[in-house]
This record gives sequence, structure tokens and C-alpha cells, in this order.
Amino acid sequence: MDTQKREDWCTTLDVIDEIEKALAEKKPLSIVRVGDGENICLTQYKLWPIRTTLSTRWARLSRSTNWKGVRLPNIELRDQLIKAIKKADIVGIPYHNDKEILAEQKYLRPLTDACFNAFDIKPKKLCHTFVNRHMVEHQKFWEMLKGKKVVVISRWAKDFKKLVGDMYVKYDIEMVKSIRIDHFKEIPQVIRKMESLECDIVFISAGVNAVILAQKLAEKQGRIAIDFGKSAVFMVTKDKKVKPWNPQNLKKAKESGEGGERL
Repeated sequence: MDTQKREDWCTTLDVIDEIEKALAEKKPLSIVRVGDGENICLTQYKLWPIRTTLSTRWARLSRSTNWKGVRLPNIELRDQLIKAIKKADIVGIPYHNDKEILAEQKYLRPLTDACFNAFDIKPKKLCHTFVNRHMVEHQKFWEMLKGKKVVVISRWAKDFKKLVGDMYVKYDIEMVKSIRIDHFKEIPQVIRKMESLECDIVFISAGVNAVILAQKLAEKQGRIAIDFGKSAVFMVTKDKKVKPWNPQNLKKAKESGEGGERL
């Protein structure tokens, strides 16, 4: 799915190239992603009556659990999402009739299109929503991070830091800081924590809040900031939804004389 090229869309490798270019030129870059959660948050009071928004499973979970990182209704969140998506350098959205995202189609591309039309959102560049999951499958992604200073913003930041240190030890990826975020209201605090940090790239796994954080960090602090979605947690828990490139596979291939590096 990730190699499927749409007109004017970036493939996964295109996105990695954009990150690599930003790293080389030391220029800010924001990559954000829109899925069912972001779409539902955008519908508040504008596309749908709030009663309809709050009747969705996503919204109900936002009110009954801490899983979503925000409690709906929240107009401030909606408005910040709109600004962030408009300003972001690359925006991931679902395909039409998307089979990879496990959500009802009515909450995916049709709703994305409706929200973008309603708020006059015209992304500079597009890619698929799950670009985050597919980037880690490529050796080129990890080669790009060789010797780089990385900050991870996530509930799973510490576990992900350990995993990268163990799995990609020869790549000398320096995880300079792990910052936990649980809720929308913590965004200003996280941004303040970032002010004094020196790093090359920031990976953010924070649900819908990652969209806002990635764009703000790029714009306000000149960061290369990536909405990393559930890639971190899936790698830590070894969930098969993410299949990260493993240096051990390359070693085994060389030993057997097969070669075949995935770049």
C-alpha cells in the first residue's frame, strides 16, 4: 500500500527523502497525519451537530477514558488542528476506500474531504496517513538517523528509547530526551520543555495532539517534527501492524550470501 503512487502524492520513500533533505539543510519540517480521530474532532459544531460528533465511538472514548488525549467537545482543539493542518509541510490522509485503516469508511476519506472543504484546507503536499508505520520498514529511514540526536514525545517514550538503543545500537542514534504527554492541555508545557533542547529531529506519538505539536515545533522552534502515530507503541509491543526494518535480518542475509538490502 505504501508504494502506491497517487497523483501529486508523496510515497513513503519520498517522505523519507524530504526528511533527509531537511536534516542536511537544517531546515524546519512538519509532517502531520489525519485519520478518523482528527476528522471527528474537526466536525465539532461545524460539519455535524455536536450531538452527532459525541455519539461516535471515538468521542465516547474521549469522554470515558484517557486514551484519546483529549475530551470532546473541545473547540480550542478543533481550531488548533485546522491551523496546524493548513500550515504543515506534508499532510497524511486516507486513500479513497482505504483498506489499511481499521475504521468505518464514513469516518475516513469522505469525512477528510468534507472537513478540508469546510475549512478551506489545502495541504502543500500529501501522503498516506500511515506513512509513519511504513517509514520504519525501510533501511533508508534508519540510515538517515545514524548519529542523529532525537527527541521522542510520547507516553511510550522511555520504552521506545530503550528499544532503539538495543535494536539499532550500531547506528549511534542518540535519544537525547523522552517527554511524556497524556493530554491536550499539556501541549504548552511540552513546547516549553523543548525550548532548551538541542536535537536534529522530533518524533511525536500523541494522538490528535501530535498534529498540533509537530506543526508548532517546526514553526516556532525551527524543528524537524514528525507525527509518529502508533509506530512507537507498536514497535515496543511487537505488534504486527508495524514491521520495522531489523539490522539483524541484513546480517543474516549477508551471512547466507543473499544480500538484498531494503533501501
